[in-house]
Amino acid sequence: MNTQNYISPDNDILINQNHPSQSQSQNLITEKIIEAKSGCCVLLIFLFVIIIEGAAIGITSSNPTAMIALIIITVVSLFIIFYMASGFCVIEINEARVLTLFGKYYGTVKTNGFLWVNPFCRKVNVSLKAQNLNGAVIKVNDKHGNPIMMGCVVVWKIIDTAKAVFEVNSTQEYINIQSEGVVREIGTLFPYDKLSKDDTITLKGDQKEINRILVDLMGKRCLTAGIQILEAKITELSYANEIAEVMLKTQAADAVIAARDKIVNGAVSMIGHALKSLDTNDVCKMSREKKAKLVCNMLVILCGESQNNANSSSSYIKKY
Repeated sequence: MNTQNYISPDNDILINQNHPSQSQSQNLITEKIIEAKSGCCVLLIFLFVIIIEGAAIGITSSNPTAMIALIIITVVSLFIIFYMASGFCVIEINEARVLTLFGKYYGTVKTNGFLWVNPFCRKVNVSLKAQNLNGAVIKVNDKHGNPIMMGCVVVWKIIDTAKAVFEVNSTQEYINIQSEGVVREIGTLFPYDKLSKDDTITLKGDQKEINRILVDLMGKRCLTAGIQILEAKITELSYANEIAEVMLKTQAADAVIAARDKIVNGAVSMIGHALKSLDTNDVCKMSREKKAKLVCNMLVILCGESQNNANSSSSYIKKY
């Protein structure tokens, strides 16, 4: 199937228009909330039935035939009652039970407390609490092909229990794999550091924007599993060992060039101000050749690494 990409106006990255999570979301099982009966009320009913049957056995004790029939009925009813007792369950806060009846989705119970549900249903416990995922640090090639090490932390929780149980085999394994996939995708979309004018967003310099994109991409991928991404951050970001030393030298060279550029611009500004002050205050008059020699001398003094003394020879400056 041909896919069509477009550029998002918010973050200027390529987003797949026919993303699997979007095209399949219409066919996913949707959560159905059902109300369970109070476990205390059902338990009282069971106890009341047992007491009534015991009293009936005592009343019919004078009639052996009726008593035997009542005992058989009581044994059968007790067996049914004990089987029905398997429907009792305790649901804690921020937990839910997903029920399936003979292989079909029956519903989800999110009410907390001591409850009773259909004993023929299979009950699957699902936690609705926020959970953390500390993703593994993986090697990724950034936009310029440089190998870098990246890792992330994701805070997530289940918001659709039906999708979490039936659409994926394991939510923990699913989000772990998806986090690695998103980290690789982001790593290839952006450079580690700004190396050209086209690099508007970098992994190192735009952490907030990168984290926002990470949350957005993770949320779209985890929609299939009924998972909501609360927060996601890049926690590990560095050059791979094989190029770390070289890139550190490159960064040091860039820093030296920037410092030199700043020093030269400052020196030129100071020399211009000095020459203008000399002409304005009529301190001395110099020819163009002598001004050029003075400028050269001052550039050496201001831009050199070692301390130099100004050459104030009368051959450079002549007072009138």
